[in-house]
Amino acid sequence: MNAIRHWLREPLLHFVVAGFVLFVASELRGTAGQDDARIVVTPEREARLATRYAMQFGAPPDATKMAQLVDDEIQEEILFRRGIELGLDRDDEIVRRRIVQKMQFLLEDLSAPAEPSETELNAFFDKHAERYTTPARASFTHVYFSLQQGETKARSRAQAALTRLEHGVDPMQVGDPFPDLYHFATYESEQVRRLFGNSEFASAVFSAPSTRWVGPYRSSYGWHLLKVDARQDAARPTLAEVRDRVRTDFLLDAQARTNQAALSALASEYQVVRTKL
Repeated sequence: MNAIRHWLREPLLHFVVAGFVLFVASELRGTAGQDDARIVVTPEREARLATRYAMQFGAPPDATKMAQLVDDEIQEEILFRRGIELGLDRDDEIVRRRIVQKMQFLLEDLSAPAEPSETELNAFFDKHAERYTTPARASFTHVYFSLQQGETKARSRAQAALTRLEHGVDPMQVGDPFPDLYHFATYESEQVRRLFGNSEFASAVFSAPSTRWVGPYRSSYGWHLLKVDARQDAARPTLAEVRDRVRTDFLLDAQARTNQAALSALASEYQVVRTKL
C-alpha cells in the first residue's frame, strides 16, 4: 500500500495522465470541428438547386451550370456558417423579420384549413353579407358657387342660377370654377363623401330628386346645384355569383383563427417580463 501511495505521487505519472487527458480533449474537439466544418452536398440538395433554376429560367441546367450552382451553394453555406459563428444574425432587424416571416409560413403550412362545406359557405355568406353587397352608386352633375363673396351671397347666386337652369341655360354659363370635375360617373357614397365631406350635398346625391336640377346644397367647398342623372341602389348578390370570393374569404378567416390559436399556444411557453426605467 505504501508503494502504491508513493507511485501515485510520482511526477512522471501526473505528466502522463495530464497528457492523456489533453490528447482525448484534443481529439474530441477535432472531431466536433470536423463535423461543424463538413458541408454535405446530397443528391436531394442538388435536385432542389436544379428545380429552382428550371422554375426561374424555364429549362434545367446543363452540367457546367449545375457545377456552378453547386459551387455557389457551397460558398453561400460557408459565408452563412461563418456569419452565424460571428453572431451577425443577432440584433439584425432584417434577419429578425425574415425568421418571423418563415415561422408564420411554417404555422400556416402545419395548420391549413379544410375546404368548407356548402352549409359552412352559406353561413359565412349570411354572416358577412356586407362584404359582398354592391354599394349604391350615382352619376351626377353639379354647378359650384364659391364662398369668396360670403356665405349669403353664394347661396343667393345659387338660387338665382337654379331658375336659369330650369329654363335651359347651359350649366357652364353659371357658377364658379370648381377644382375638380363637374360630372361624376357611378360614384359610391364613400367616394362622394371623401370629395365633398360629410355634407348636405354629399347626402343629396343619394336622396334628392333625380333627372332635374335641385338645390342649393352646402358642401365643404361652398354651395352647389345638383342634377342626379342616374342611381343604382345597393344590391346583395347570390352566393352563386360570388362563390369563389366567399370560399377564399372563408379559408383566409379560418387560417387567421388557426394561426392565432397556434401563436397563443407558443406564447404560453414564454414568460413576458416588462422592466421599468
